[in-house]
Amino acid sequence: MTLGALVLLFAVWQFWWTDVVADAASEDRVAALQESFASGAEISGGTTQGGDGAQGGSGGDPDERPQQDESIGDSPGPADPDDTTTDTTWAQGEDLALVHLPTVGELRPVAQGVDLSILNLGVLGHYPSSDLPGEVGNFAVAGHRTTYGAPLWSIGELQPGDPVVVETQEGWFVYALDRTQVIAPTQTEVIAGVPGDPAAEPTEAWMVLTACHPKFSAAQRIAAFALLDRFVPRADGAPPEVGA
Repeated sequence: MTLGALVLLFAVWQFWWTDVVADAASEDRVAALQESFASGAEISGGTTQGGDGAQGGSGGDPDERPQQDESIGDSPGPADPDDTTTDTTWAQGEDLALVHLPTVGELRPVAQGVDLSILNLGVLGHYPSSDLPGEVGNFAVAGHRTTYGAPLWSIGELQPGDPVVVETQEGWFVYALDRTQVIAPTQTEVIAGVPGDPAAEPTEAWMVLTACHPKFSAAQRIAAFALLDRFVPRADGAPPEVGA
């Protein structure tokens, strides 16, 4: 009975309480970013697309955050083949953007890095070796599909043409979903500058979101590929895809 009770308590913690805590932390970070974007204030950190200050708080010391029990099987997307940071403007764990997935009702901050200590806060994590929002190349992010806020729970429901909107201090980068694809955990080429073709020279601005597949398993990964449609400056107001 004691063992059964402990298993039940662990299941409650893993599949419910981690969502509660991570969602609360994510909502705080979203609010902080929205406030900084609206005020134009520079909080610590850097720029995207040449603007001034574009992020919120640091999210705390990664060493003090809980690590996920990977036996549950929900680990982040494919490993970064080059875990060196190409843009040193953003420190590990710092928030640099917001991602809107309006068709599935998700709004999440994007923090620098894809360590579990970061993703367990219910955020999306930016692969440090990938490009920044709106840049030619590939803005690649990872997130949990189950537990810890499950920001990409509905990634499999995204349809071609659905908007994927990345909000920064400068404005909104509106991407349109091209496709989703189930891949092996070793297929790191999906986060290359040209997704799927690391040797090619990028000429377009892509975004890729990665998560585990199927739900509650890490046997495979699912990747959602989106191509930049347009940029909307903050002075012009929010695009219709995200509302006012």
